[in-house]
Amino acid sequence: MEPVCRVPVEVRFRDLDAMGHVNNAVVVTYLEVARTRFWLAHFNPAASAVDFPFVVARVVVDYRQPIHLQDPVEVEVRVSHVGRSSFTLAYRVWAGGAVAAEAETVQVHYDYTQRQSKPLGMTLRQQLERLLSREDQQSQG
Repeated sequence: MEPVCRVPVEVRFRDLDAMGHVNNAVVVTYLEVARTRFWLAHFNPAASAVDFPFVVARVVVDYRQPIHLQDPVEVEVRVSHVGRSSFTLAYRVWAGGAVAAEAETVQVHYDYTQRQSKPLGMTLRQQLERLLSREDQQSQG
């Protein structure tokens, strides 16, 4: 996997469940942190809460191993697909040097005023396609 953005995430005590490892739902929050930093780094460094022109339509997570309180955690994010009105991000969550989870989210380009999806504009599409890894470009072509 060719990472586009690698984001460190601090594990907090409140992230832990009764088993002493990070709760599965919290891992989805780690994806959100990484997705936000990805957007800021590649598209809009001065974004406010209303400058994220998409909604998350799908989240899939494959959990590989538990994450513990003192594990150093990093989330890799890359663009894996660009569609007509959506794009897909692929993630790897690293904990203690091993893959703890792999995930995918689908973001739909969204008009908050009209409350509906809309096609990706040419500029956004080109920016996203520029970030596709070589293997992902081949699978789409």
